Amino acid sequence: MWISASPIAPSTKVLRAVSAADDYRQALYREAQLALRAIVGARTLDALLGEKDAVARELDAALRMRVAALGLEVVSLGIRDVILPGEMKELMNRVIQAQKAAEAALVTRREETAAMRSQANTARLLEQNPTLMRLRELETLEKVADKGRLSVVVGEGGLAGRIVKLV
Repeated sequence: MWISASPIAPSTKVLRAVSAADDYRQALYREAQLALRAIVGARTLDALLGEKDAVARELDAALRMRVAALGLEVVSLGIRDVILPGEMKELMNRVIQAQKAAEAALVTRREETAAMRSQANTARLLEQNPTLMRLRELETLEKVADKGRLSVVVGEGGLAGRIVKLV
């Protein structure tokens, strides 16, 4: 966080800034810290990280009121970055890993569902078209014959029954 402040004119405000605190810079820093802690404490971590500009605007408004009593005026204020303790970084990394694992599992389930639908559609087609089933059987036998020393003799009547007897 960075803050730029200056004493409010006229000179009576300058006297108040110098007399209200031993060190007006330290008083400004302390007020900024207290205001920032109050604002950050009212938000979740996700809200804090996602709304840095809103936090800066709220801090600016709160700090302007607090330092006016010291005879100071906030000229500019901003939040550069939010530094988290090591354990929070580690926790956030685990959360991100869990989210990615859940997304990967979801994709896998979708792919499995699509494959099952495809198999169900194929089974329906084969059931409705016996010729397609016969062609599928022949393709399977051709693949088996290419890989091994299986000789297939095709004739009438129950090719599937004969294959079962061969195997």
